[in-house]
Amino acid sequence: MMLLSLLLMFGAAFHSCTAKAVNSMSKSRFSVADRWIVDQHGRVRIFHGFNSVLKGFPYYDDQIVNVTRLELYRQWGFNAVRLGTMWAGAQPVKQGQFNETYISTLEHAVKQLSVYGIYVLLDMHQVDY
Repeated sequence: MMLLSLLLMFGAAFHSCTAKAVNSMSKSRFSVADRWIVDQHGRVRIFHGFNSVLKGFPYYDDQIVNVTRLELYRQWGFNAVRLGTMWAGAQPVKQGQFNETYISTLEHAVKQLSVYGIYVLLDMHQVDY
C-alpha cells in the first residue's frame, strides 16, 4: 500500500503546479505523432533540457531550486529537465519506511521548476539498492 502511495505521489508531483503556473502548464497535454511530441493542438513541441541526477546522498541537487539558477535556465531557453529520483533516497530502509523529507523535496522542486516554465521528467533510479 505504501508503494502505491509513493507512486501516486510521484505522479501527482509530476502534474502539480503552483497557482502562477497552472494556466500555462497544467493545461498542456502532449502525445506522440509519428516521431514528434505534439501538443493538444497538433503543434510539434521541441524541448530544450538538462539533466539533474545525483546518485549519492542526499540524492538531489540542492541548487535545483536556486532562484538565480532557475532564472538563468529560463533565459537560456531551457524548458525541460530530467530529474533523477533515487529509490535509496525515497526508501532508505527496505522494510517499507519512506523518506517523506526526500519526497517532499522532490515535490517542491517540481513545483518550483514549473513556475519557471520547466517541464519535469521524473527518472526513477535504483542504483545501490
